[in-house]
Amino acid sequence: MIYAFADALTGQSMATCFTFAMRLFSRVFVILAAISLAGCQNVSYYSQAISGQASLLWNSTLRARLQLVQEIRAYAVDALDLPESKSYQRYTDIGRDFVLWSVVAAREFSIAPELFCFPIVGCVSYHGYFQRSKAEEEAATLRARGLEVSVGPVAAYSTLGWFPDPVLSSVLKYPDPELAGLIFHELSHERVYIKDDTTFNESFASFVERVGVRQWLQSRGQDDALRDYQRRSDQRDRLIALIASTRERLGTVYAMDLPDPKKREQKDQLLNQLRDEYRRLRDLDEVPNWGSWFERDLN
Repeated sequence: MIYAFADALTGQSMATCFTFAMRLFSRVFVILAAISLAGCQNVSYYSQAISGQASLLWNSTLRARLQLVQEIRAYAVDALDLPESKSYQRYTDIGRDFVLWSVVAAREFSIAPELFCFPIVGCVSYHGYFQRSKAEEEAATLRARGLEVSVGPVAAYSTLGWFPDPVLSSVLKYPDPELAGLIFHELSHERVYIKDDTTFNESFASFVERVGVRQWLQSRGQDDALRDYQRRSDQRDRLIALIASTRERLGTVYAMDLPDPKKREQKDQLLNQLRDEYRRLRDLDEVPNWGSWFERDLN
C-alpha cells in the first residue's frame, strides 16, 4: 500500500458538498426553531420529515461528487495517458476521516528514514495501518528500539493496480482541484512504479498531479479556481522548502564531531526555529495551516 496524500489541507476553501451542507443545516435550524412553538406532539413528525428530506438532498450531493470523480477519471485516461484500470469505479464509505495511519521512523541523529521491505513493492520508508491502535503499537515497538517515530493520518493510497482502488468517503470533502489531484496522483502510481525508490515514485506522482490539475482546470475554463489552486500550491511549496532547509541543517549538525548532549541541544534549537518561522509565515498567510503537525513532538 502506497502512501499518497496526507490530509494537511486545512484553512482552504470547502468542497461543493460542504457548502451545500451549511446551507441545508441553516435552513433546518430555522425550521426547527419555528416548529418548536407548535408543541412536543408535532416535533417528532416534523423532525422525521426534515431528516428524510435532508437524506434525499445529501444523497443527491453524493451522486454529484461521484459523477465528478468519473469525469476526473475519464480526463486522466484521455488527456494524461494514465491507466484505464478498474480503480475509482466503486464507492466505499469508511465511516472515518482517514483510511490509514502511516508510521515513519529514523535514528536519533539521522535524517534518513528507516526502510520497511515487502515482497512486491520493495523497500519503502513507512508502514501503513488501517487501525490507529495498530499504528501506535508499531510506533511503541520502534521507540523501544531507540528510534524516533512519527504517526500521521493518510486519506488515500494506491495498491498499484493489484486491486481496484475504490473512491473513499474520506476524500470526497476535498475541493475539486485537490480531489482531481489525488486521483491523478494515485493513478500515476499504477502507470509508473520503481521498486525500492520511494522518493522517485512520490516525486513522479506529485509532478503528474500538479500538471494534471492545471490542465484539467484550464480545460474547464475555471481560471479563478486555477489561480486559487496555484496559490495553495505555492504556499505548500514554501512550507516544504522551509522544512527541507531545517532537515539539511540538522544533517550538518548530526555529521559534526560533537557529544550527543550538544547535538540534542542544537537539534532542539533548530526545531524551535522551524516552529517560530512557520508561525510567522502562517500569520502572514504565506504558508498553509499545518498547526496539528507542528504541535507534535517534532523529530
